[in-house]
Amino acid sequence: MRRFRFIVGRDHEQLYEHLMRSLAGEDEVEVILDRRVEPRRRGGGTPPDRRVQTRVDEGLRVFGWAFVKIDRS
Repeated sequence: MRRFRFIVGRDHEQLYEHLMRSLAGEDEVEVILDRRVEPRRRGGGTPPDRRVQTRVDEGLRVFGWAFVKIDRS
C-alpha cells in the first residue's frame, strides 16, 4: 500500500491545522507537525548529530513543509 506524509514545520501551525481538516478523510495521507529540536552547540564545538541534510530538512527550511511518499509492502 502506498502512503504519503505531509510534514509541517512547527512555526506553520495554521498550515498544519488546514491540512488536518482538508485531508481528514484521506486514509493514505498522514499530516504531522515537525517536533524535532536542533542540537545546541556547547563551547563552540560541533553539534552531536552530524547527519547530512535531507530533502525533508531542506523542504522544511525553505517552504515550511515537506511531502514524502512512503512505500509499504
